[in-house]
Amino acid sequence: MAQDKKVLVVGGGGRCHAIVDALSRSPQVAKIYCAPGNAGIAAQAECVPIKDTDVKGLLAFAQEQGIDLTVVGPEAALSVGVVDAFRAAGLAIFGHTKAATRIESSKEFAKVLMDKYGIPTAGYRSFDDFQEALDYVNARPFPAVLKYDGLAAGKGVVIAADAAEAEAALRSMLLDEAFGKGRVVVEDFLTGPEFSFMAFVDGEKVYPMPLSQDHKRAFDGDKGPNTGGMGAYTGLPFITEEDRAFAQKEILEATAKAMVAEGCPLSGVLYGGLMKTPDGIKVIEFNARFGDPETEVVLPLLDSDIYDIFLAVATGKPKGYPGSYQKGFAINNLDQVDAHVAHMGTAFKDGQLVTNGGRVMMVVAEGKDIRAAYRKVYAELAKIQCDNLFHRRDIAHWALDGQILDGKALAASIKDGLRDRVAKLEVKYGRKPSLAVIIVGNNPASQVYVRNKVKSAIYVGMNSRLITMAEDATEEALLKMIDDLNRDPEVDGILVQLPLPKQINEERVIDAIAQEKDVDGFHPRNVSDLWLGRPCTIPCTPKGILRLIDESGIDLNGKTAVVVGRSNIVGKPVAKLLLDRNATVVIAHSRTKDLKAMTLQADVLVVAVGRPNMVTGDMVKPGAVVIDVGINRTDDGKLCGDVDFVDARLRASWITPVPGGVGPMTIAMLMENTVEAFLARLGE
Repeated sequence: MAQDKKVLVVGGGGRCHAIVDALSRSPQVAKIYCAPGNAGIAAQAECVPIKDTDVKGLLAFAQEQGIDLTVVGPEAALSVGVVDAFRAAGLAIFGHTKAATRIESSKEFAKVLMDKYGIPTAGYRSFDDFQEALDYVNARPFPAVLKYDGLAAGKGVVIAADAAEAEAALRSMLLDEAFGKGRVVVEDFLTGPEFSFMAFVDGEKVYPMPLSQDHKRAFDGDKGPNTGGMGAYTGLPFITEEDRAFAQKEILEATAKAMVAEGCPLSGVLYGGLMKTPDGIKVIEFNARFGDPETEVVLPLLDSDIYDIFLAVATGKPKGYPGSYQKGFAINNLDQVDAHVAHMGTAFKDGQLVTNGGRVMMVVAEGKDIRAAYRKVYAELAKIQCDNLFHRRDIAHWALDGQILDGKALAASIKDGLRDRVAKLEVKYGRKPSLAVIIVGNNPASQVYVRNKVKSAIYVGMNSRLITMAEDATEEALLKMIDDLNRDPEVDGILVQLPLPKQINEERVIDAIAQEKDVDGFHPRNVSDLWLGRPCTIPCTPKGILRLIDESGIDLNGKTAVVVGRSNIVGKPVAKLLLDRNATVVIAHSRTKDLKAMTLQADVLVVAVGRPNMVTGDMVKPGAVVIDVGINRTDDGKLCGDVDFVDARLRASWITPVPGGVGPMTIAMLMENTVEAFLARLGE
């Protein structure tokens, strides 16, 4: 294969650097140019000072240099018609036409397309009038999703938590024209984890790439403003093979067919920004090019020659499976394999078995269980020798690894149900449930928790009241505030965010909240009533833990549950709730003698001790349900739980992640407790 091809990459960011890097590994590519490029790209390509939107300049350069293939990176170049111009001149170029790029350059075009062809997405309305948009947003529940109908370098989306944020965003987009003159799309707010699904698309043909997830917020903990992307990773534990198959068929392939039907077929990368909602996978946005920073982690995983892929899409030629492949490589030692081998793409050449297709063969083994079969098949597969075969090493990993108990998705589903319930209660009783949240001081973690609680209250449609007090507030002032709220007939639930500054006695504060308004469930009489089996408010975190255990489908009757952590807030209430389900319960702590021997007996293991990765995989009974309540930071600043997630997942049947497991459920249960307190005060 001659290494004589010249390629021009249009663009200059991280996405284009990843494209240049991938092309540099092609045995066909002799020279790479990048316009305009950057300092890092200059190490692998010759940078030329032409703007990515200078269509005439780019075309002239490609013609003068005899470029064999041009690859377009940024959306700005696509939106000004660079592909149209190159094709009109008879040059091979990878990217969408100006008409097809509207799937990204116009949010409204994309929403109309999805609505017409039944592609799952959020409900929406479009506006070009500021006041009409503001009136519509203010008449609906918050948060509100506001999108500028045009290109905005990944920064034209605002999720407004309240009317003030919404007004500021709409004013910026429609009156100040921060991104240029255009319209605004107002979408329904969806909940669930987001992920990116990119595919090479040529007309109706769709060739998927590995899934990834990027992080838009500027700061740790998903805080700060949206950016074009702060980082990304691949290998998503919350997306099943069924999720992926649905997204490919019902979203990416359906969109490719829709664009053909509309007379503007795709011929480049279709980027699906998707969300796994409680109602299934839905589209958040489409992009008409590689995502940035997702490209940087996805392209290195492709085994095919990227030049062949780009050229095939650019010229409409068929691709191999899943990319191009070479044939005729010798396969040896097949007679030593003690397992069934199903041939898919093999042939004999001069008496030698050789490769003759993209998928070559399948090795099939059985064992007493899935793990035994897994070990057997990979041991036999290792005996086969061939210079050009590769295989996945994680087949059946969804059966081998514990399934994720997705607290975010379950909490979102619960809050959606409460949202409908609150709307009906307001009609029936003439007012909404009301939650008052008090925070004392400026503890960063407490500030985050409080904001999330208030946002959730707003989302479900309740009235919420946030009361902030200074770090040096006195205990007497706080108790006076609580007494006022106890007496207020419009307040159904009271929550004081813990921990409190050292000058305030937390026990006195918790005891001061009226029992019927104690929606956190920490009041001493609530705790005692729980153990005595009387009606009471069940503490939020233990209540959420039980709901997650129920989500796993395990029947607790007769099962052994081990609770590591003896606090009155989590450990002991969880133990009581498990006892009420007829489980055999053992309560331990981090220093319990022979703790490993105890945890290995647990069908259900709940760990709440605040020690990073204390419970390792060898402490988990195979098939156990593992609930990790801890949220800690490692020495390098990363969040982790009390359980070594990666290690324990290999043995558990179900396991909660950190974050995204118990935390969201605690807030959902707080909302539920507030609604129940509202009904109890009305005598229902």
